[in-house]
Amino acid sequence: MSTWIFRSVPICAVMIVIAAALSPAMAAPPAGSTRAVVTEMCGGCVKGITAKLREIPEVDSIQCDVKTKTVTIVPKGKATLSPKLLWETLEAAGKTPVKLVTPQGTFTSKPKA
Repeated sequence: MSTWIFRSVPICAVMIVIAAALSPAMAAPPAGSTRAVVTEMCGGCVKGITAKLREIPEVDSIQCDVKTKTVTIVPKGKATLSPKLLWETLEAAGKTPVKLVTPQGTFTSKPKA
């Protein structure tokens, strides 16, 4: 009876690795969305970031991942979000992005437009 346990342990380990790889935090962001990476993030940061980004009328949804320190911003419909506006909004929330990946390009410093 104990040998089946030893045989199932490797299978369970593989399943855990697959589940981690398929988690929402690791999934590709929705088309047209922007992903920002910040230096640090906690629950309070999430509230501040979300509140500031909600002030932008074209923002449909915001997902913050404390573990990976990422913010995914999805626009409404076919709206295009300005990289500069998103960068400045994150700064206003107290979080300067280290990387901003947008449909217009990837930025590691404040975009000009």
